[in-house]
Amino acid sequence: MPRLPKTAQLPLAGLVLLSASGMALSQNPPSPAPVVAAAPVISDDLINDFADLNRNLATLQEKVNKVRSLERMNQDASVPEGQRAAFRKAVSALIVSFADDGEVAQLGQSAVVFVHDKIAELQQDTHFSPEVRDSLIASWRRIATQTDAMVTSLQTTRKDLSDKLELLQAKVDFVDQMAELRQARKVVDAIGDVADQRQAVSDRIKDLLAGKASPPDM
Repeated sequence: MPRLPKTAQLPLAGLVLLSASGMALSQNPPSPAPVVAAAPVISDDLINDFADLNRNLATLQEKVNKVRSLERMNQDASVPEGQRAAFRKAVSALIVSFADDGEVAQLGQSAVVFVHDKIAELQQDTHFSPEVRDSLIASWRRIATQTDAMVTSLQTTRKDLSDKLELLQAKVDFVDQMAELRQARKVVDAIGDVADQRQAVSDRIKDLLAGKASPPDM
């Protein structure tokens, strides 16, 4: 008696199960293999960028050190006191120089006397021909006119500056606050430099790890 195929010998329920399993496999194909990311290409440009990264890291550390130094100066009471003393000394010296009988006034008068004496000397000089002497005298007179005008202007502005310097000297507390604000502004600027450099270093590291060289300078 001929034998039936094995599938024909199975019970009806088993045939139904095999059929359903086959349909499920045909409707759900196996998942594709995961894509493996390609290894970064280590180019010459990438090697050069690594050297640049070393320099950027050193620059970042320098900027951090600068912030630390400025903050240490802010905490050191002797530093602002020394700065205030130097400022007051400079103001006091300028007040003396710009006083009515001070160095600046004397320098202006000396310049005026010098050019007018040169004109008087040339008028009595016999070493030059009359034509040459007249030409030299005309040149010195132009210089004398310019000198007189500049010294007159200086005398006016000298007095104005002298009064302002004396007022500044009297406003010691205000000057101290301005000095402290200036120092605090330095700290803010230094912290901003650190933030900018940190971002640049972070971006460079990201590109290096991804095998991406920096674009060439335009």
